[in-house]
Amino acid sequence: MMDEAVRIRLRDIRDNARRALDFLGDRAAEDLEADPLHAYAILHAVQIVGEAAGRVPAEVRDAAPSIAWRASVAMRNILVHDYSFVSKAILVDTVRGDFPALIEEVQRLLGEDQT
Repeated sequence: MMDEAVRIRLRDIRDNARRALDFLGDRAAEDLEADPLHAYAILHAVQIVGEAAGRVPAEVRDAAPSIAWRASVAMRNILVHDYSFVSKAILVDTVRGDFPALIEEVQRLLGEDQT
């Protein structure tokens, strides 16, 4: 059985990945340049995904090798420490390209129905 603290971290990942996708909607990177509210919301949600990913224990990470755990943490570090260099295009590509599969895999770890 998974420790409740780990389940909380996994739910943080799932919930904030969903939020990032919701905030992004059908917006393009160029749209975020003119929409700082959504850009900030997406950026913050991605930061939380990375922070929570860094707190997931190795044995859980090992059970889901398809999740780019290190990349999630690295993205969080860039967003926090090198925020002025963050490309909106990379942010959009990450959320749209990686987060749907991330959500599915985290749901699997949590034992949730994925329908």
